[in-house]
Amino acid sequence: MGDNTLQERIPPANGEEPPVNRPEMWNQLTNAINLRSSQDQVLWTIFGAFWATSAILLVALFTTGKLPENPVVGIAVASVGAAISLAWHFIQKRALGHVGRYEELMRKLEVELSLRAGLAVSTEINREDYVQYVGEGPRARKVMPVCSLGGFILWCSAAAYFVWRCCRA
Repeated sequence: MGDNTLQERIPPANGEEPPVNRPEMWNQLTNAINLRSSQDQVLWTIFGAFWATSAILLVALFTTGKLPENPVVGIAVASVGAAISLAWHFIQKRALGHVGRYEELMRKLEVELSLRAGLAVSTEINREDYVQYVGEGPRARKVMPVCSLGGFILWCSAAAYFVWRCCRA
């Protein structure tokens, strides 16, 4: 079989990987870059949706300009906010894992292709350009989980406050 079927690309059972030619490696590097970019777009889109949803829930708490008179309403809104924050945390963790996986694949391919550091896409290889143009400040993959967990803690605190109001009444 001379065609490039998937079956031909599966490594043999003895664990030895078949040799990969340079055009396939360049193609794989392109795929990894595209996948990383696509996953990054998904991550930021969901991040924006998370904040928009949190803002809507906050507005729901203050529809009259003050906290709801009925604490059950506050418990319900805060519980939804906590659930969304927790769901966002797990979705984001998975998306960030994929971004990291694609970045590692890009790095490995660039090493295998013997790219000069200044021409590499990988921030691990092309560190100089990364520091010059992006800097060493906080990275989104560290800030995003703090936002989702912080939101979860705040919504749980709000729910606890409304439970306390409910029990006090």
